Amino acid sequence: MKKFFTEKPFQFSVIPGVSSQGKMSGQVVNNFSLNLFGGYTAGVKGLEIGGLFNLNKKDVRYLQAAGLFNIVGGSVTGLQAGGLQNTVLKNVKGFQASGINNFVKGNVNGLQVTGIGNISGGTLNGFQAAGVFNYQNRNSNGVQISGVGNIGAGEVRGLQLGGVFNYAKKLKGVQIGVINIADTSDGYSIGLINVILKGYHKLSLYATEVTNANAAFKTGRRKFYSILQAGMNAGKEGEKIFTFGYGLGTEMNIAKWLSLNPELGSQYVYLGTWDYLNLLNKLHLHVTIKFGKRFSIFGGPSFAVYYSEQPAPVHGYKFELVPPSYHSFGFDNDKLRGWFGWTAGINFF
Repeated sequence: MKKFFTEKPFQFSVIPGVSSQGKMSGQVVNNFSLNLFGGYTAGVKGLEIGGLFNLNKKDVRYLQAAGLFNIVGGSVTGLQAGGLQNTVLKNVKGFQASGINNFVKGNVNGLQVTGIGNISGGTLNGFQAAGVFNYQNRNSNGVQISGVGNIGAGEVRGLQLGGVFNYAKKLKGVQIGVINIADTSDGYSIGLINVILKGYHKLSLYATEVTNANAAFKTGRRKFYSILQAGMNAGKEGEKIFTFGYGLGTEMNIAKWLSLNPELGSQYVYLGTWDYLNLLNKLHLHVTIKFGKRFSIFGGPSFAVYYSEQPAPVHGYKFELVPPSYHSFGFDNDKLRGWFGWTAGINFF
């Protein structure tokens, strides 16, 4: 009897085992299935509604809805809606919606929407949206959007948009989040911290015409990396400056030992008070000379645009960022100044 299945137009259940089809319910595929509290059938080709839950041994087509959860031993084609959770042990082709979680052991071709998390053990060709997280065990060719994080344990060819973090084993698409992590990448990571574990990593120590002690951590890909930077004016009485900011850059190799690194950064400048906005934006063109894989020196010109709302100096802190010997020029806004400067430093790693 385990291999015997038949089709019927209708069944009604109160709970599994108490139904219009009795003990045969697990061998019958129905066109319409109505379960007062819950029911157990072989499958559905049409519509199934459960007050609390629906249990199906095989496939479900085309609409299934339950107040609490749905569990399907085969595949789902169409719409599946569960108040709390949906579980499918094969594939989904269509739309899953739940209050807490959608779990699919196989592939998802379509749309998953849930309040907490979507989990797929196969390939995603479509869209996942979750309040907390999305997990894809194999390749992702679609879009993952979550309030906290997205995890792609295979190859991510589409978009990951996470409120906090994104992870991809192999990135060939785009990640957008505060923290983006990938083992390897041929795509783009856009965020505050972008880490490619087998990618580009540099620790830079350098000086500029504004601050004489600076450090930056650069991570991502050679073609597109992010920069976390901080600096200060050290050893100068009455000329203290502290800065911190973020930037983006790219490395263009000219030879094995020589490259150009255009970088664009923006830094907050602290001059003794937090009451005013002081923002230093700089475009750098670094010429980098490499001495092996772990060490290089760099230097080059920069163009600075400085916006300051601070009206007066604070004791012990510098007020005019432009060195006296430098020619600066103004803009239509009297809070903006611009000048040409320089950068010189060393890279590790």
